Amino acid sequence: MVSQKMPFFAHSFSLIPMHRIHRILLFTLFVFAVESLFGQSAAVLDTLADRFALLVQLSQSSNYEQAQVEVEFLRDFLNRNDLPITPPALSLMSKVYKANQDERSASQLLAEAELDARHDPDFTTKAALLKTLVQECRKWERPDQALICQQLLAVAQDSLTVRERRMDKLGMQRQFDSLATLRQREMAERGKFFSIEKEKAWLYAVLGGLFLLTLMVWASRSDSRWRKRMQKKEQEWDIMRANLQHDADANLISAAVEAAQSAQASTHTSLDQYTVYHGPKPEQICLLIEPNRQVVLYLKSLLSDRFQIETANSPTEALQMASEMLPDLIVCDVLINGNAGIEIARQIKLSERTNHIPVVLLTDKFGNEGKLDALRAGADAWFTRPVIDDEFDASVQRLLDARKAKHEQFSRFLQLYFSENRVQLNDPFLLQTVQMIEHNLANPDFMADDIARKLQLTKTHYVKKLKVLTGKEPVQLIREMRLEKAKVLLEKRAGTPQAISELVGFSSPGSFGLAFKEYFGENTLLLYSLPPSRL
Repeated sequence: MVSQKMPFFAHSFSLIPMHRIHRILLFTLFVFAVESLFGQSAAVLDTLADRFALLVQLSQSSNYEQAQVEVEFLRDFLNRNDLPITPPALSLMSKVYKANQDERSASQLLAEAELDARHDPDFTTKAALLKTLVQECRKWERPDQALICQQLLAVAQDSLTVRERRMDKLGMQRQFDSLATLRQREMAERGKFFSIEKEKAWLYAVLGGLFLLTLMVWASRSDSRWRKRMQKKEQEWDIMRANLQHDADANLISAAVEAAQSAQASTHTSLDQYTVYHGPKPEQICLLIEPNRQVVLYLKSLLSDRFQIETANSPTEALQMASEMLPDLIVCDVLINGNAGIEIARQIKLSERTNHIPVVLLTDKFGNEGKLDALRAGADAWFTRPVIDDEFDASVQRLLDARKAKHEQFSRFLQLYFSENRVQLNDPFLLQTVQMIEHNLANPDFMADDIARKLQLTKTHYVKKLKVLTGKEPVQLIREMRLEKAKVLLEKRAGTPQAISELVGFSSPGSFGLAFKEYFGENTLLLYSLPPSRL
């Protein structure tokens, strides 16, 4: 295959100027990469080489309109032959779309490239494609997709590093085995030329045995002596640690008792609504991103009555747990093992998967500097260490109450959605959900799976995020929107109750009437028969 293409490249080098030779080399690498990785037929590779060569020539001549036509042909050819997009092809096609300002086609191209990278089992080619994809996403100003690709690139590079370390370990093991074998051969060769008399050998053995026995006795006594000393030192250290821990516990207990007494004394005069939390058994989850164990224990004592506590000690573990668990609250320190915890909080707030989670930032700065850290991270609240329990409890309670207020605001929005007094909704996630439900009200089989699929989320993640933002399950939200729409239609007398039940997706008029009665407390026929003056 390589010998058939050499005349073509030699002729190209003789005609193309020197400053464009690197583009031909790029094209050559593209063809060889596809041929070596996927083993396609000669006809497919020749066609692919010709199309790529034509695309390079059109790009060099700045004929970007015709180049975009060739790009579409090339993408269709790759799809039909199940060939992935290579980094050189991705850069060149993105350049053509950039010249033609075709953002929509570029978005599709980047999505296809990301899918190819996800499906590529070879971490080397996967890392190369993801690296090029990150650069192109940044050129197209797509930070979310660039962040996702950057995370995939980090995983691929980590896998490559692990594989390289494994190969180095195997190589070192082989070298060690070879050295051991050589050593054995050397000793065997020495044994051929070395001899000693039997009597002398026994004498040397006895002397050596006596020396070893003496050495072992001395070592045993010395080891016993040092062991006793170490045990004594360890006991002293344990006593010191116990005393220090006892003093610290006594201080904490005294502080807690004083705080409880002061809180009890102030309760008789005025009761702060955020001081005491009356709630059910903890069902919500709080993620503590804090390496200091003492701070973790203290925060657990403040939050364990309202949350199930999970902890993370490193940035990677924190981001992974936040993405997988989707906790109801995150408390993050600004410094985690020398790294910036602000960046962790910022990534949590930028991610579409976790941006709805309230984040509380713990900083060692005061005043405007601490507030600046919180603003940089996008945190919902911030505290200066050491944390004061009353203020911390009050702020956490405010975050929980703010969530309930959002639930009530969304319920108000839902009641007015189909009326002329509709209010605005600023959350893109909720707005897309409501619009998709509105467009599928007549479909009785429309479920939460369809919404999650269109939003490119898993059903579990979609259900939990919707429950956090609205306090409603997807099935409940769909049912309430159908009933609110039905009420508006009945008041306008847009049709009979039976016809309206079909318009809003109910399988039978009977189930529609029961649901309407349960939700509004009114009968559909009675509401339909009321005169306009009473509506």
